[in-house]
Amino acid sequence: MSKLSSSQLETIAIFTSGADKLEESVASLSEKQLDYSMAPGEWTVRQIIHHVAEDGDAWSFNFKKALAAAGMLIQRGQQSPENDAWAKALSYDKRPVQASLALLRAHRQIMAELAEFFPDRWENSIIFVDSGGNQRSVSAGGIIRMVGNHLLEHVNAINAIKRQHGIV
Repeated sequence: MSKLSSSQLETIAIFTSGADKLEESVASLSEKQLDYSMAPGEWTVRQIIHHVAEDGDAWSFNFKKALAAAGMLIQRGQQSPENDAWAKALSYDKRPVQASLALLRAHRQIMAELAEFFPDRWENSIIFVDSGGNQRSVSAGGIIRMVGNHLLEHVNAINAIKRQHGIV
């Protein structure tokens, strides 16, 4: 088995640290504070938590497809509906967040373990096909990078919500 490059190790470290950063960001929030947002009609902290956990669901499976079935074609609409429709259908605005936080951490752990176990498959890709037949290739390493950065963007959004509402 080959070893991870320093770039792979760095990407995995950023990816896995996101769960810690999210949990730290929301640890002291009350149930009421989980429902704070930047403005009326924008996503609340609670909705953001569920969104990033569901994102982990979708991308975890795609990551495994890239590792195990490189070149697999995936119809873009088969991944999940549009974010707001998904959030509404799954009541992101009302559900408790503990299970979603645990799910997010579990995805991070299994994906990191797989990435470390198969460093030679980092460039294995899946191919997304949109309704017009356009294709876009995404590598396993690209998925780790993208999902890691996506979570950090949402942690920053949660921290901005906290600042706006005077929560330190």
